[in-house]
Amino acid sequence: MTNLTRHIRRIPHLAAAALLALAACGPSAAPLTPAAAVQPTDTPAPAPTVTPTLAATSTPAPAVLSIWWPEPLAPLDNSAADLLSEQISGFQAAQGGDVQVDLRLKREGDLGGIMATLRAASPVAPGALPDLTLLPRSDLLAAVQDGLVFPLEGLVSSAVLGDLFEPALRLGQVDGTLYGVPYALAVEHMAYHRAGETPLSWRFADVLARGTPYVFPAAPPTGISRALFSQYLDAGGTLDASNHLEIDAEALQTVLMFYQEAAAAGVLSSAVLGYARPTDYRADLAAGALDAGVVSSTLYLKLLEEGSGLQFGPLPTESGGRASALDGWLWVLTTASADQQALAARFLNWMMNASRQGQYTRAVHMLPSQRAAFQQWPAAPYTVFARELLAAATPYLADNANHAAARALQMAMVQVIGGQKDAAAAVEGVLDQLGGQ
Repeated sequence: MTNLTRHIRRIPHLAAAALLALAACGPSAAPLTPAAAVQPTDTPAPAPTVTPTLAATSTPAPAVLSIWWPEPLAPLDNSAADLLSEQISGFQAAQGGDVQVDLRLKREGDLGGIMATLRAASPVAPGALPDLTLLPRSDLLAAVQDGLVFPLEGLVSSAVLGDLFEPALRLGQVDGTLYGVPYALAVEHMAYHRAGETPLSWRFADVLARGTPYVFPAAPPTGISRALFSQYLDAGGTLDASNHLEIDAEALQTVLMFYQEAAAAGVLSSAVLGYARPTDYRADLAAGALDAGVVSSTLYLKLLEEGSGLQFGPLPTESGGRASALDGWLWVLTTASADQQALAARFLNWMMNASRQGQYTRAVHMLPSQRAAFQQWPAAPYTVFARELLAAATPYLADNANHAAARALQMAMVQVIGGQKDAAAAVEGVLDQLGGQ
């Protein structure tokens, strides 16, 4: 049984151990002797002397901090499990034994997942909710709107907040208020097999000139393709104050013309419309059956660990810059108790120590949200590249699945790659659909 498994099953209450210690260390009882015989007498016996006894003392039970931990961040088949256990044990020791961490693993998906369980338990069993958990960015806005999480303003160390990458800080904000502290992050970029000279540029024009085919997840389960989202913003598209995409006809025309020309040149195949995630083509990319493809940083780090020789580069964009969509897991408060919030904040700040965060995120193949945490990573070219992507990334849309502009852009891209419309007609269709905004 691993240390983490013991934490998950429930860290033993220290009260029982304290009682055993008292029993073992208490003074030995004096030997019992028979009472002296009472002799009859005419003189009244003196009243018995009552000696006060000290009440038995007991160690107060430690405060319990309940945490739900998502399975994707706690793989039990590698060193991350033991590392997490060490960090939790270190926190408990630093509290002098006054705090017990109750860690529960939760699935990522809808059924039985963290968000679904918070929603189900909140109105009927609030006592079953955790004090602290990690949520993906995609759930944060809904959790705030449903009143399931509480602001973190004033509870997070200024050293932590000051070291966050600026896009990472925005990832945890809703209407300017901090509801989530970014912990383990992911971005998207290109991975490719070295074929001759290493590409010096990933500008649209250069990608078309090289003619190297590539794939990307053009059909995400919900919302807009992350590659399209990043390329559109790089070309001049913008987000409004509510983090909704605004329609810029020129920027959209630029991106859709690239897709049109890439499809005509064989750089992009309509097969990409069948890919929902980079993992859909992971095996073919790793084996060399595909020349290049868009991957998440998490997938790329896993492939590197497996010995893959894939190279890395930014997404194809009009500018050739470091555009990328930022996503990841964030710490959120799920208790209304001020005392428990303060306790949860102590644990959060402990885990956000740059050394601990750097070690753990690397173990689970994700990127840390703090600059200093990268000092725990090897001084390798990919580390430099990942830092550059994080600094330039844009938080992915938390509510994109229900946003009309995101859906319209996604459909326009599908029509162009699939050959149903050319770029100009697809742009016109978007403008007509959204009232020419």
